[in-house]
Amino acid sequence: MLVNVLFPINAGSFTYLVPEEFISAIAPGSRVLAPFRKKERVGIVTGSNAVRPADKKITLRPIKALLDPEPLVPENLLKLIKWTGQYYMSTSGLALKNAVPSGVLEGKKSGKSRITYDSGIRSAKAFDLMREQKEALSEINRTASGVFLLHGVTGSGKTEVYLRAVEALPEDREAIVLVPEIALTAQMIDRFQSRFPGKTAFLHSGLSAGERIAQWKKIRNGEIKVALGVRSAVFAPFIKLGLIVVDEEQEASYKQFEGLRYNARDVALARAKLENAKVILGSATPSIETFYNAGKGRFSYLRLEHRIDKKPLPRVEIIDMTEADKKTWSFSNRFLDALKENLSNGHQSLILLNRRGYSPFLMCVDCGHTYKCPACSITLTFHKDTKTLNCHYCGSYLKPGDLCPKCGGSKRKYLGTGTQRVEEELCALIPELTLQRMDRDTTRKKLSHYRIVKDMENKKIDALLGTQMVAKGHHFPDVTLSAIVSADIALNLPDFRSAERAFQLFTQLAGRAGRGDFPGRAYIQSYEPGHYVFDYVKGHDYAGFYKKEMELRRELAYPPFSRLIRIILSFRTRDAAKKVIKEITGKIKRSAAQGVEILGPAPAPIEKIRNLWRWHLILKGKRSKTLRQAAGSILEQIRDVKNVRIDVDVDPINLL
Repeated sequence: MLVNVLFPINAGSFTYLVPEEFISAIAPGSRVLAPFRKKERVGIVTGSNAVRPADKKITLRPIKALLDPEPLVPENLLKLIKWTGQYYMSTSGLALKNAVPSGVLEGKKSGKSRITYDSGIRSAKAFDLMREQKEALSEINRTASGVFLLHGVTGSGKTEVYLRAVEALPEDREAIVLVPEIALTAQMIDRFQSRFPGKTAFLHSGLSAGERIAQWKKIRNGEIKVALGVRSAVFAPFIKLGLIVVDEEQEASYKQFEGLRYNARDVALARAKLENAKVILGSATPSIETFYNAGKGRFSYLRLEHRIDKKPLPRVEIIDMTEADKKTWSFSNRFLDALKENLSNGHQSLILLNRRGYSPFLMCVDCGHTYKCPACSITLTFHKDTKTLNCHYCGSYLKPGDLCPKCGGSKRKYLGTGTQRVEEELCALIPELTLQRMDRDTTRKKLSHYRIVKDMENKKIDALLGTQMVAKGHHFPDVTLSAIVSADIALNLPDFRSAERAFQLFTQLAGRAGRGDFPGRAYIQSYEPGHYVFDYVKGHDYAGFYKKEMELRRELAYPPFSRLIRIILSFRTRDAAKKVIKEITGKIKRSAAQGVEILGPAPAPIEKIRNLWRWHLILKGKRSKTLRQAAGSILEQIRDVKNVRIDVDVDPINLL
């Protein structure tokens, strides 16, 4: 007997002989120990193989051990792993690595959960659904499969629709709920645990390896009704999946940017189709592609136009920083006065600056030298708490000396603003303000997200300042003021989606205000207030923005009017890059197919990351099959070229 075995590496499956003593028990999903190169590895059996290698010189090796009495990975998950590897033009091995925790594959022991989410979970406040919620829920519950876009303004009660859709599932059916940020899991877990006590599991990067194994096994053994988590939770090992919820479906964090470049939202759609389940895509600001698909009738469209109890949407004001009176470069008097007034009224505020650290540039005043990452083609960000210059791409850092390394000068200037600097300035300007910062630097420790959210809920914090993680999905009823310190950061990225992302971020942040008993206000400070995005943010006008953006996309034939595949070529030196690109450009052009446009090869906008020089080419076409064939042809042409690393990004959401 021959079987195919998959290992969690960048490769497909390998064929092995099955010793007679294992034949009766081995099956797809079985965990086995098999010889691999000069050592032994744990892998998963994906199926039997009747085909022996054509090459007679290849000697098949036998499996060493069958590690479990029953298959560990369910067959439905094996099918999803195979689909994911194929669709993203990667390998099933990498898909397995993302789908199953390494500790599970290696047979490590479960760890006792150290997570102490509300021990006495408050029972979720029961309330009658609004008419729009009832109609949406009725549509969702009517069928066992299908895709629904739940397009609801911020504060319209989308989470309650999710909860009741899970409650309405048949008793033996299970659900996955995806959230884009680990910070969002805190409130979601409380709400789902109050409805499904003891039947809720969570999967995210804040878990230890042992905790992750314990959660995974509970799901696999049928002890869990709902699995909540970030991107990788889409692979939760349920056997009778009935529903997948993708909250804030438009979020870029559902896309993985290294290794297997999958998008959890799109994998969710594929999984639901494979397993005859249904999907709810929820958002106040759906991605252009999702809204387009709903308009074409591919998804059922459900609209929640009003907030709970008909509460008004916040009034949005754009502050022109070129003309406004200001205390510092970062703060207008208008915003500071509003923040002080909000504090005196006993209300809370949310403040967003989508740039962490203290200052994005440290410059020598004498010669103009700025510190750049030696491994990446970007400037280093100064972090005042550690007194280091950090690279936010490769993670490297250095301690700057007292003198400029170029001219020996001692005068330096901090240019630009990050969350640390805003925190320092605000504390100096309004000393009575209890301010907490939430960004990647303050949330490294286990449960730190959860504690900050709880402090905000319990009104221990007057104002929460942070990067984009403060804008998404939180429900803080006492927040009546939301503000964006420097909106221009999001507007001018060299990417065709930058306006869409900016609109989504600004609308989401504004929508955090006024969800309780008092109306909300939102202030957006910008040095470019004439940008067309602001016209639509002010009126919470998604339909108007969509129409405008579609005109621009149609003109340039960008998604949703085409599909994209990006091929990234990485080299150790700049000279090697130029030499190889010259060699392969002809091969690439020869692979062009009718109906497929090839842009490049050209240097990537961020040319160097982690000491690798990056070039890319972008394939654009209307038909997915033709586009994939063209990409496959190019990869075949350049497969044997030496001194280059090749990465493929199917449906890229970032072209940097």
